[in-house]
Amino acid sequence: MSENIFEKAKSSAEALKDKVSDLSNSLFDDEKKEIIDEYKNITSEKLKSNLETLGNYTELFSEAGYELSSINASIALPPDISITFKCLNAIPVTERNDILSKVQDSKITAMILKSLFKASDYSESIKIGEFKLRSINIKMGLIPSISVSFS
Repeated sequence: MSENIFEKAKSSAEALKDKVSDLSNSLFDDEKKEIIDEYKNITSEKLKSNLETLGNYTELFSEAGYELSSINASIALPPDISITFKCLNAIPVTERNDILSKVQDSKITAMILKSLFKASDYSESIKIGEFKLRSINIKMGLIPSISVSFS
C-alpha cells in the first residue's frame, strides 16, 4: 500500500516538474524582454519611480484579483524589485482587458498585470491535490523571474 502512495507521489512530482519547466519557458514571452530592457540601465531614481508607481496602482491590482502584499527592492548591482501578490480571486478575460486598458500609461504596471494573469492561468493547469494558488512573486531585474506558491 505504501508503495502505491509513493508511486502516486512520485508521478505527481514528475508532472509538476514538467509543468513548472513549461511555466518558466513560456511565462515571460514578451514581458521578459521588456523587463530586461527596463532594468539594464536602471538608476536609483528610476527604481524609486517604479516603486511609487506600484503604490499608485494597489487598488487596481485588487480589482484584478491580487493583493500587493510585499515589495523588496535590492540596491545591488544590478538592482531589482521583487513583488509578492496574494491571490484573491480570478477574474474573467473580458475584465482583464478592461483593467489593462486602465494602465496604458504605465508600462511597468501593464507588464506586472500580464505576468500575474499568465501565472494564474498557468496555475490552473497544475493540480496538486487540494492545494490552490496562494501567492505570486515577480522579480524584475536583468534576470526576471516569477514564482508561485500553493497551499
